[in-house]
Amino acid sequence: MKTIMNRFRFFIVTVALMLAASSAAEAQVAIPGTKVQYTFPSKWKYLSTQKIDANTSQFLYFYSAKTIASQGDTTLPFLRIVVRKNYTAPIYDFVFERYNREPYQSLTDYTQGLGLPQSGGMGYIGAYTNLKDKKDYQFRMVYFKVQNTIVEFRLETTRATYSMMEKEFEAILKSLKF
Repeated sequence: MKTIMNRFRFFIVTVALMLAASSAAEAQVAIPGTKVQYTFPSKWKYLSTQKIDANTSQFLYFYSAKTIASQGDTTLPFLRIVVRKNYTAPIYDFVFERYNREPYQSLTDYTQGLGLPQSGGMGYIGAYTNLKDKKDYQFRMVYFKVQNTIVEFRLETTRATYSMMEKEFEAILKSLKF
């Protein structure tokens, strides 16, 4: 009986280790509050969740595979997902509200394609200068609405390191499933 229990424990531990190893690879993750999923690469790590108000939450992740250094500067690229439930206004109102809060220069914008559902949304490659740290930043951002929930999905790094992260950002956006 003891041998059977030891084999059973070994089996359970082995299965647990295999599951842990497979989850260390890429994982399919649902955006909280929606049925939308994306592939979350193992190089990215969860940082925090912030409740902004009764209907709005923000989820932060950072790129941890390596520190990206450029021109003596260290950068941790990040992913920010903002989810606002019970949003009945048009998507353009939300985008304008976010722009007023955090102005940026739109380098490219689109309403169909990478990171957007068939029903549409808004996507940007944008840039801005942070006056506090005097750094230039560049990002890929998409906004889309699923029923009465609106999502902002933003991948960002410094402008000097953007080209190093662009394929990583695009791969994450391509993995979105609606």
